[in-house]
Amino acid sequence: MTAATSFTPRPGPTWNNPRGDYAARNVNMTKVRNTIDSVPRNGVIRIAVYSYNRRDIGDALIRACRRHVSVQLVLNDNAIGAEANRMIRYLGRDTSPRWKDRCHPRKFGPKRKPYPVPSFFKVCQGACRLGSERSNQHAKFYLFSATGNGKPVVMFGSNNLMSFAANVHWNDLYTVVGNQKMFDDFSTDFAQMAQDRWRKNPYVAVQDGPYAVEFGSDPHAIGPRDHIFQRLGKVGCRAPVGYGDAGHTTIRIMMYGWVGARGLLLARKVAVLSRAGCRVRVLVSGAGRRVHAVLHRSGVAIRSSALDLDDDPLTGFDETGWELFSHEKWMSLSGTWAGEPFKGVWTGSENWSDVSRFNDEVTVQVPFASALAAYDRHFEMIWAQYSQ
Repeated sequence: MTAATSFTPRPGPTWNNPRGDYAARNVNMTKVRNTIDSVPRNGVIRIAVYSYNRRDIGDALIRACRRHVSVQLVLNDNAIGAEANRMIRYLGRDTSPRWKDRCHPRKFGPKRKPYPVPSFFKVCQGACRLGSERSNQHAKFYLFSATGNGKPVVMFGSNNLMSFAANVHWNDLYTVVGNQKMFDDFSTDFAQMAQDRWRKNPYVAVQDGPYAVEFGSDPHAIGPRDHIFQRLGKVGCRAPVGYGDAGHTTIRIMMYGWVGARGLLLARKVAVLSRAGCRVRVLVSGAGRRVHAVLHRSGVAIRSSALDLDDDPLTGFDETGWELFSHEKWMSLSGTWAGEPFKGVWTGSENWSDVSRFNDEVTVQVPFASALAAYDRHFEMIWAQYSQ
């Protein structure tokens, strides 16, 4: 049995639009589902997300399983609903190779062996690799061993497999096609997550061709040792010709959770860059008041993409009045970085917050002018139409 379709996902970023029609709201979900349907027999699908409730995705995973694709999921334990329980019953929780693997059933015989790439639905008790119940499996990535063109696919960004994520959030989903080392490195991180055990060194940085990938967090890396602080510390505010704006490095930050002591540390670093001449603009949703104040005082242009559409503070997400907000976590830069001309984006799952230091996270540097242009266009659209 081959794949259900010959679909190959388009490389680069996509965004859903929660203010659009069904197709626009579900762009990322459709891309994931179509890619699942394109994985051929004996392929592998690995998905790590914070939350999941999409039956259409579950149905696609079951279709893949029935054509003997190994299906593996790792999920945080915050909201295990009916759909997650359906998939847990179907795939099982056991992450070890076993004889009775749902996606690779075998006839009994004297030389029977467990299938080496088991299928499972693993729910971590808090963060998977940091052994902390007060934090989360917060990474969001999708791995496919092969699709329509026979090449591996890796997707990452802010997108959870939730109807809420399609209908209320803006989310990004960046797709890389044909990078085997990236697929392997993400798979290594995934395998560690599936063990749900404390790792001595949970923060790992790897280079996958042009992409620099950061897995996990380091709870002990505070202050100047913080990896985001160090990333910001490599920014130079004088831009060469063809970069930035009139000789100034430009920075765009779209951040859902920018709070706490760590958030304040990073806000002060961004403020330093603004005062040094970087042209900085920021879109936030859940930003702390002190973070907002520090940025505003330093001349950073800042707006909120969290909107109360019905002017009723009692109706909205959680304890907020928001009916619409950005869930994205990225920074773009055109100018000077690490002493060199740079155009690109850092995107993934990590908020600029205290709790993120204890989470399973992933952030990828995408050093392409095309990615910069796409993310900045998206930023300008939200800034002009859906912020205040």
